[in-house]
Amino acid sequence: MNWFVSFLLVILRPALGLIILAGLLIYWILKKKLPKEKFLKLIVYIFSGVIIFQSIFSTILNWWLWSQQGLTQRFLPPHSPISYVLRYSWQHYWFESIITIITAIIVFFGIYFLNKKFEKNLFYDEEKYLAALGILAVGWPDCLIFLCLVLFLGVVLHLISFLFNKGRSRLPLLYFWIPCALLVLLLSDIISKYIGVVQLTI
Repeated sequence: MNWFVSFLLVILRPALGLIILAGLLIYWILKKKLPKEKFLKLIVYIFSGVIIFQSIFSTILNWWLWSQQGLTQRFLPPHSPISYVLRYSWQHYWFESIITIITAIIVFFGIYFLNKKFEKNLFYDEEKYLAALGILAVGWPDCLIFLCLVLFLGVVLHLISFLFNKGRSRLPLLYFWIPCALLVLLLSDIISKYIGVVQLTI
């Protein structure tokens, strides 16, 4: 039972992210193209569902564990107001999930509207899904590192390509979303330690 709970709460999300991102990268290399947008959209929905499921499961499990101990029973109604449990669950189980999903939504629609404004000359259609998936996979606050890394590499490559092709206007970010998400996911502890975004963890 303990290993199953640990899997659901600790291992499931990073493992799923690693499998999906690595699978997409392998598919891209072998097929020379990305999966269709409908498939990428489905993956984003599934990953979002997994994140929400983890928060719900953690909240229910925490309530049950507290109810089994005499001391912690005092944290539950009718001994304490339900607002205490809700605040605790929000801070420990929901905040990171919600802020991650909100960040993914903001970036998704940011790419969508920017691309629409520039008549699809700025991003490829798949990029909004890859960006959202990368954010969901690495989570908060590592998604900040992920986004900065992709943008930095994209700008550098854009400047280099501009020297040889002055008519090019599309930011070459497409090739960085998946590799950068994998890199941040695999090295999140090391990167967070030295860059300092771990301070943003709730």
